[in-house]
Amino acid sequence: MTTPYHSHRAATQSRHTGTSTSPTEREWRCTSCAKLLGVCREGQMHLRFARGHEYLVGFPVVSTCRGCGSLNKVTGPALR
Repeated sequence: MTTPYHSHRAATQSRHTGTSTSPTEREWRCTSCAKLLGVCREGQMHLRFARGHEYLVGFPVVSTCRGCGSLNKVTGPALR
């Protein structure tokens, strides 16, 4: 059984119903296809992969998009 990904649900709601995500969370999306790669929470990046694998990592973060294969990098938490 996989762990629920609440920020994904919030991101989906913000796109479809007009509600906003938490001010302490910021989505990290692929620069090419806009697929959700992670969510920045409290100065760390939360990453979630298949079969319930989840990681909370520090910056910088580099990831290959699972959708289009492009390389993405974020150097630190962006402030709103």
